Amino acid sequence: MDTGKGAAETGSATKRRPVSVNGRILPANWRTELPSKVGTRDRIAEWAARYPLVTEVAGELRSGEMRKVFWRRPRAQAEDLWTRRPSRERVRQVLIERRVLIAGMLAVAVFVAADGPFGGEVDERPLAPGEALHVAIAYPPQLLPNPQSVRPMLDAIAAGEQRREAQVVAAAARATLERAKAEAAAAASGEWQDWMGQRAPVVPGAMVPGSTPSLGGFSLPAKGVFTSGFGSRWGTMHRGIDIAGPIGSPIYAVADGTVVEAGPAQGFGLWVRIRHDDGTISIYGHMYDFFVSQGERVPAGMQIARIGNRGDSTGPHLHFEIVQNGQHVDPQAWLALHGLRLD
Repeated sequence: MDTGKGAAETGSATKRRPVSVNGRILPANWRTELPSKVGTRDRIAEWAARYPLVTEVAGELRSGEMRKVFWRRPRAQAEDLWTRRPSRERVRQVLIERRVLIAGMLAVAVFVAADGPFGGEVDERPLAPGEALHVAIAYPPQLLPNPQSVRPMLDAIAAGEQRREAQVVAAAARATLERAKAEAAAAASGEWQDWMGQRAPVVPGAMVPGSTPSLGGFSLPAKGVFTSGFGSRWGTMHRGIDIAGPIGSPIYAVADGTVVEAGPAQGFGLWVRIRHDDGTISIYGHMYDFFVSQGERVPAGMQIARIGNRGDSTGPHLHFEIVQNGQHVDPQAWLALHGLRLD
């Protein structure tokens, strides 16, 4: 009695607890639904029945009929295929019917061959004169989209030339000032100097040592050939006049005045600027050297420098400017107003 009760409880418990696999509940009769096991021999027999030709070939191999397997049978199959080959008219008909497909396949084949790796070999024989050889490369040559401009290099070269020119001008200015100071000190001590000429110093307004004859207190800035005038030149404004002469030719103060600057200047190499008693400023540029210093009082016709070729110059000459009331005026006209004329 107890056994029957336990079996009933077990049966009810089995019904209450279904079997699950990976979260899927299996039916109660899942064991009966399993496929029946098939033996290996049965599977081989089924496969041999499905492919009888294989069974036939295997039997011939077991019986030792090698010639039939490897010669007669392939020959018979080849002859059968040859007899069943399509006729020429059938081939032509298929080509016409499938012409679009065939053309597309040919185009794809061409593109694939073109994109494929190079399979040829490079000929290493020597080339004849005028003969070219095509060599395959793995990648196309890489070119810079924007080649580096040479402008930075040209600017650097120009800057170096300017620094070199500035150093030369500065050295010449120092040497000129030192020589001028030494000559001035020697002259003050009573020693005769070459620039003093053959005449003794006179009072202001008269002829002075190292001077050129003046007219009414005014003098020509230099003796030479007039080569360029005031005004537009080569697309720019030429603010003075040019008087050409050999290097070392004298340069004279055009009127009484005070030296306001003597030394290096941008574009001029060396220059001297003199402020005259009426406020006019005269400028002398491209000089080889000069004999005056800032603050020095100079009379008209006194030699203040020598013609040179320094700065932005194409040949030995004096560049001469006149500034009145802050404006550049024509030096040739200014000299003419004071009775002086350039040859």
